[in-house]
Order: sequence, then structure tokens, then C-alpha cells
Amino acid sequence: MNVVSEATLRKTVTIPACENHEGIYSVDVEIDWICPVCGQPRGEVKKGLSYDGSLRLVVDTWQNPCGHIDKYADVRREAQKKQ
Repeated sequence: MNVVSEATLRKTVTIPACENHEGIYSVDVEIDWICPVCGQPRGEVKKGLSYDGSLRLVVDTWQNPCGHIDKYADVRREAQKKQ
């Protein structure tokens, strides 16, 4: 298993600031660019949409090659722990 070293790359991504973002509330967070489940690198960042009912918000998205899913709520908690 190739686990990323302690000198891990960090990235800043734009995600919904809360679950009910009303199409306007986003936040930039800096996180370690490794999967918190297995330690493998996270996927390539792309622009995508988050939907809040009928309202949409442009945010960063990624798919981890390992298959583990990063939920935005978990990413917000992860970013808060690193502050």
C-alpha cells in the first residue's frame, strides 16, 4: 500500500458552507489532499454543482481513486480540526 507521507500536499477547495446553502453560501477550506479513510491521494479537482432544492451552487468536486466518498459535511469538519 502506498500511503502518502507526513509532508502531505494540502489544497484549498470551494465547498458548500452548509447543507442548506441557498445557492449562495460557499466556503474555501484547506485540507490535506489524502483520503481520511485509507491515506491514498484524493482525486483531481473539477468544478461541479451542489443542489439545495432547486438552487444550485458552483463548487469543487473530486472522485477519490480509492473509491471512498468525501461528503462535504465531513470535509468541513476535517478543515475545522486543522485550524
